[in-house]
Amino acid sequence: MTLNRARHLRRTLTLSVSAALLITIAAAPATANAAGTTGVTSAADDRQYVALGDSYSSGVGAPPYHDGDCKQSTHSYAAQYAAAHPAMSFGFAACSGATTDDVIAHQLGFLGPDTKLVTITVGGDNLGFTSTLETCIEALHDSTCKAAIDKALAYVATTLPGKLKQVYGDILAAAPNAKLVVLGYAQLFAPSFCLEAPLDATRRGWINDAAVQLNKAIEAIAKTYGVFAPVDDLFTSHRVCSETPWLNGVTKLKDAFHPNLDGYTGGYLKALDAAVRSVGGRDRLADAGAPASRPQRR
Repeated sequence: MTLNRARHLRRTLTLSVSAALLITIAAAPATANAAGTTGVTSAADDRQYVALGDSYSSGVGAPPYHDGDCKQSTHSYAAQYAAAHPAMSFGFAACSGATTDDVIAHQLGFLGPDTKLVTITVGGDNLGFTSTLETCIEALHDSTCKAAIDKALAYVATTLPGKLKQVYGDILAAAPNAKLVVLGYAQLFAPSFCLEAPLDATRRGWINDAAVQLNKAIEAIAKTYGVFAPVDDLFTSHRVCSETPWLNGVTKLKDAFHPNLDGYTGGYLKALDAAVRSVGGRDRLADAGAPASRPQRR
């Protein structure tokens, strides 16, 4: 495809993509209480498995959604895991658009001493990854895209680690007997160009590298507080523009650049199952997460 044709395609898709990405941002954590938590709970409200975090935990990309605001889906990895382990009571608090601050403010209500397992994806919305994607799709010049990515990576290097320490620490303080499993993010784009990713190879590479750097930062903090469950390798052959994509492209509008059902099942659920097995199985999660091993809250 010629550069002029690619630019024309990018301009043609800009309005629909921008609207979709802005709608994703607008599913804001200010409405996170729609997920059913208020940040205040009693022991009777404790859930044994609690799913926290952003759109990658609520299940954006794999509709239908049953709550409207937070876009929680029964096809999310969290809901699938809960359905496969019905003996564990389930608290679903993840909400599209949630940052670390939003998790702390709105999503801790299901946590308590009876909680055995907590899962979370968080960090992407802290650094404005969705708006960065939008900028790179719309920008006429590579320098504009690169500047947006550099700004996001500067946040990853300087501010995000402290935010992650705070949210992980608050989770474990609220659920002292739980094992925390932190899941990562997938690189979005395959090397080849297609209509689902109206970006040239340079921009796709920059965005993929930013996801790698984000995962490294999350893993460095998460392993002190619990288990980091990487997903990126599972998506290697299933990125946008691959033959069998596990991630939605731009034509999915509101669900763009989020996993589809195959992505949540073959990627995120598989990674979560492996992480749970690594600590000896569901029945030993409470012992594996004994309070004595917890780092101090920061």
